Amino acid sequence: MIGFNEKDGVLHADNVPLTQLAEEFGTPLYVYSAGVIRAQYKALSDAMANALPKDRQPLLCYACKANSNLAVLSVLQKSGSGLEIVSEGELRRGLKAGFNPETIVSTGVGKQASEIKACLEAGIHQFNVESLPELFHIQRIAEGLDINARVVFRLNPDVTGGGHHKISTGRSRDKFGIGHDRVFEGFEIAKDMSHVEAVGLSMHIGSQVFTVETFKEAFEKLPALVKELRGAGHTIERLDIGGGFPIVYDDEKLLDLSAYAQWVNDIVVPLDTEIIMEPGRYMVGNAGVLLSEVLYIKETHERNFLIIDAAMNDLIRPTLYDAYHGIEAVENRDLEKVSYDVVGPVCETGDTFSTGRSLPLMNEGDLAVIKSTGAYGFCMASNYNTRPMPAEVLVDGDQYSLIKPRQSYEDLIDNDIVPDFL
Repeated sequence: MIGFNEKDGVLHADNVPLTQLAEEFGTPLYVYSAGVIRAQYKALSDAMANALPKDRQPLLCYACKANSNLAVLSVLQKSGSGLEIVSEGELRRGLKAGFNPETIVSTGVGKQASEIKACLEAGIHQFNVESLPELFHIQRIAEGLDINARVVFRLNPDVTGGGHHKISTGRSRDKFGIGHDRVFEGFEIAKDMSHVEAVGLSMHIGSQVFTVETFKEAFEKLPALVKELRGAGHTIERLDIGGGFPIVYDDEKLLDLSAYAQWVNDIVVPLDTEIIMEPGRYMVGNAGVLLSEVLYIKETHERNFLIIDAAMNDLIRPTLYDAYHGIEAVENRDLEKVSYDVVGPVCETGDTFSTGRSLPLMNEGDLAVIKSTGAYGFCMASNYNTRPMPAEVLVDGDQYSLIKPRQSYEDLIDNDIVPDFL
């Protein structure tokens, strides 16, 4: 059994009771299932293998920003994944986790000089260039190092995608990518650069894309552009088609992988290029939960507040995106249902995970899980209210291990420096 399922009346992570993990490691606690991560990677790679020719299988580059714990990265690296990074820190994590630099791509609109330098020295697969000033920046640094930089230009297709306007990246008003005309200009500029080789295009329209036909709409913008660029004498040997696949938070319709793979086969494969994909949330989102203990039940004339020890600093998505996350009791799951507002202890009204959520009757000391927190959970956590960062645990069947210890108050406070002049 993999994933999060009830067994003998208790919610388990794979074969390990969550009650056992809470007792051993405390709460709040992020818990991940290695088996779910492997299953997600296999589902996507199998869909591609079934639809695409053997010589056109994509390089699946996991979007590291979704969850960058070294243990999680190790699971994906051993599964055969490449890596998509957006910072030097993520590059360093990827290299430490064993990823071959030739399977790493660098994206992001604000690549710093130190990041570009580190990527060039590591020998990554490519830079996904998001602006013409960035192109000049890469040339300058590459020339100084006497290392050739392989780049692709990120096309902004002006296609709306993403489950929330803050995670849509393919609209013309978004900060990501460059328009059709600027792509041609970029190729012309790169042609005269001594240490830049322009080799293709990239495109990513957003995250948690519910309307899966949006992918097809975006893909269909590629053939004519590729033909035009090749007609102008430019090399197009790589196409990075991004990610954005949805996961289940509530009752979302999952991506039809077979249909998606068929669109890739019908639209992208005939362009005769290397194909790169950047799945992130899809790989890890449903592989994690945030385990929390009930501190108090606060009853008012209007509402019942379930106050738990996890807070918005541990999981910011509901506050930041109005995101829905399933919430379940770990034990006593068949008790009568009560409507609760599930809130954390942080001194903000926004520290609310849900309102009017129907849950089994809960008591102080009970355990609850916030589901689908394997992506953009711990990696977006903070120390707001001087709260230590939670611990992380990885479960694999009957085995489990702490993969990041809970931050101590000493870790949190001792790095502050009070100047001598105070």
